[in-house]
This record gives sequence, structure tokens and C-alpha cells, in this order.
Amino acid sequence: MNAWKHILNTRPSTTVTASRPPADDHHDRYTNDLTDPQATVQRHFENDAANRPEEIPMITVSNRDLLATIDESLGGEIRQVQFGGDPLLAFYEWEAPISVTRSRTYGEAKLDWLSEYRGGWQLLVPNAGAACVVDGVPLPFHGEWSRTSVDIVYRTATEVTMRAGTRLPFVVDRRVGVLDDPARVTVSTTIENLTDRRLPFIWGEHPAFPVAPGDRIDLPSGAIIDADDPERRATTWPKSPAADSSLDEIPPTSPFQRVHYLPNRPAGWAALRRQNVGVGLRWELDDFPHMWLWHEIGGPGFPFFGRTSVVALEPASSWPGDGLAAAIDNGHAQWLAAHESRSTSMTIVPFRPDGRAVVDVDEHDTIHFEGRQR
Repeated sequence: MNAWKHILNTRPSTTVTASRPPADDHHDRYTNDLTDPQATVQRHFENDAANRPEEIPMITVSNRDLLATIDESLGGEIRQVQFGGDPLLAFYEWEAPISVTRSRTYGEAKLDWLSEYRGGWQLLVPNAGAACVVDGVPLPFHGEWSRTSVDIVYRTATEVTMRAGTRLPFVVDRRVGVLDDPARVTVSTTIENLTDRRLPFIWGEHPAFPVAPGDRIDLPSGAIIDADDPERRATTWPKSPAADSSLDEIPPTSPFQRVHYLPNRPAGWAALRRQNVGVGLRWELDDFPHMWLWHEIGGPGFPFFGRTSVVALEPASSWPGDGLAAAIDNGHAQWLAAHESRSTSMTIVPFRPDGRAVVDVDEHDTIHFEGRQR
């Protein structure tokens, strides 16, 4: 089964989370129970592809160690981060498949989103995973913000702040900054409810990294669930729920396509140790209590066609990847009361691996290894 079926700074200000309304409140407005939800979403989505220029100039922010490239036409997507000349993110300069914004709709919201996908780091909000309809509003696969042209509201050599609204009456501000000591990229996001009523949302970060056989993933211990398992049976990281194998090492076999959910993380960090450069991730656990783990290695499906070797480590506010309407039903949706806002941050810290496992990325963005501190 295609893994994509399931998926898919300022420091944070004081967080205010509205309580969830009673289970039957507005239930008829928040539903996946439609005759054809994809068709409903698509009728609205297929007109969204604004005619962007053939070449969109990229925004760059940099310091002595890092260079980040940002696409303001795609929700401030971070296309690449260079650390001493080494790329941290996976990104592929494919001429095909042609993106929906340079052609016509593929007839389905997920394919339209994927037609633009080349890797990089996206923000998924106010939806993540499956397309759905909430309050009568069709929300596309992985949310519309990651495919929205943003306004630049502030920019210096080392940071940029972007702003755009969503289909639901939220406005999102996102700041990307590069910092020193340690060298790191920090992304801060604020979502604000513009109305006089409670509103639901889900959000997640979607950074993808290039990998090779033998690269290692370090995570705190905890439950892991195969997205393809209808019974949602859990094992303990790093054991694979689907086979007698370990998921903490990138396998030599290809294709290898999997999505796993790691619910209720004990700590908000992860690390990937590649041969030349590693990355440590740190996020706010209150905002992203879960993680999605996506392997897309040699998969034959659209838009990859066997050309990728990617792992995505995705902090998320909900699981599984069934979209906002399902998250409302299962209690994983986030809620903002009238005119409330919520802020969060996530940081990526590059490092040079020395063979030791990462055991923590702390609140000061310091990476801790087995036996010593960075």
C-alpha cells in the first residue's frame, strides 16, 4: 500500500489551548462521512493553483555556517539548508512530473499536492494527512498553507517572517532564522483564530532528509505503530511492528516504503546520523506530542518513480494521518477559543557524527551523545 495514503524565532509565547467542546457540539459540521469527500475537496481545490511566474526568486537567510533557501510561493517551504556546503534536507530538481501550478489539476487533491513535492521542509496546517471537510470547508491533503503564496512581513540577512491566512479563519505567522553557537535553524510558528468562536486545527512539521544504507535514526524509546496495520498493534522503538527487524538503521533493500506513527513521545527530540553530517531535531512536546516517521526509499509511485532515498522525521499534533475531521472525532484536534493564538518552535541542529548515538537534544539545542556532550 502506498505510504502516502496515511500521511500524508522568537521563542514560543505563552500557549493558550481552548478546551474541546462537547462530543456532540457542531458534530454535523465536522465530518468525514461524505458521499465523495475527495471530489468535494477537489471541486474547490482545482481552482487554487494561481498562475505563478515561471521562475520564483528564492529567499535566502545565512550566517557563517548555514544557508537556508526558502520558497515564498509554497508556504515558505524551506527547500534546502546547507551546512558547510553539505545539504541537510532532501531536495530533487525534477523537471517531471510537472507541478499543478504549471499545468492543470491532476483531478485529485493529494496528487496535486504531490506534483509540487520535491523534498524540503513544509508546515502542515490547518490539516495534515487526508483531505476532509470541516465546517463545510474542504481542506486539501496536508493542508493548504504549504501550497499558499505568503507575504513577507520582516526580513534581515539571518531571518525572515512570513504571513498568510488559511481556508478556515486562521492566520499563520512563520519565522525562519539561522543562529550561531550552536549553528542551527529555528522555525517559529504562530496560529491565530480571527473569529468569535472556537475553531479546530491540527499541525505538523514535515522535514525530509536524504539517507543512505547504514545511516542511523536515534529516538527516545516508545511505542511505534505501522500505518498499514488496521489493528494498530504497537511494538517498542526501534523494533518494526511489521517484521523482525530494526528501524533505527536505513536498510540496504529497495524499495522500502513505510509510514509509522510514534504516539505520545516521551521527549521532543530526534536525530539522524548520516556519514558526513547529522541533524538533531528539537520541538515543543506540548504542541507536537506525536511523531510520524516516513521512509520513501526507491518507491515506484507518483511523484517519486524510484528516484528518492528519503526519511522524514515529522513532529505532529495528531495521529493517525486521517485529517482534521477524524482528529476532531478521536480527540486529537487542537482548539483555539475566540481570538486566541498559539505559538511553537522547532530547531534543526547539524553536527559531525563520530559514531556515538545521540541520547538527547536539550532545550538549549545542545546535542548529547553517548558518553559525552557535544
